[in-house]
Amino acid sequence: MTKKAQAALDRRRSMLDTTARFIAQHGFWGLRLREIAIEQHMTEAGLLYHFKSKEGLLIALLDYRDREDRRALYSRLGIELPESGEIAETMPVGLRELTIATAERNADQPEMVRLYTVLQAEALSGAHPAYDYFRDREQWVLREYVSAAEHDGVADPRRVAMDALAAMDGLQLRWLHDVEHIDLVAEWTHLIDVILAQ
Repeated sequence: MTKKAQAALDRRRSMLDTTARFIAQHGFWGLRLREIAIEQHMTEAGLLYHFKSKEGLLIALLDYRDREDRRALYSRLGIELPESGEIAETMPVGLRELTIATAERNADQPEMVRLYTVLQAEALSGAHPAYDYFRDREQWVLREYVSAAEHDGVADPRRVAMDALAAMDGLQLRWLHDVEHIDLVAEWTHLIDVILAQ
């Protein structure tokens, strides 16, 4: 990669990181492009040059964060990331290992968990620009969890995967309310053991 291309990529990442911070604080509907532009020392028009619209910025952010998180998670688990950057067709690890690694990753980035929690709630409305994104995301995360549950050989992989997803969402919400006193990884380890024992 040339220096110019790397500089452009770094600039784009900086804009997306700033956007993530603002959305985590204010949600998408409270996001003001002007605030991002000021922090990035650019104009709103300059910001829109890169992302075309506020909605385009949001989708670019979600895609960027999901790819970064998947890359980090798969690396932690020793799984080779498919060239497409999408999820592995078949998970070579079980649901316990996959979800504990996810909890460990998330425990290190409460602002990102807050970002997704806020957006996921907002995107329940069909009018939200990320409605389709989160609907599709729910399906690929579920496929990943089902594949991991199949690796475990559980009787009903889809049911176990759904239980794990619901429990993870609920625990993370509780944790976000009291990050200082709730050990996300320890609490999740207890929960996934209960789920898998059923």
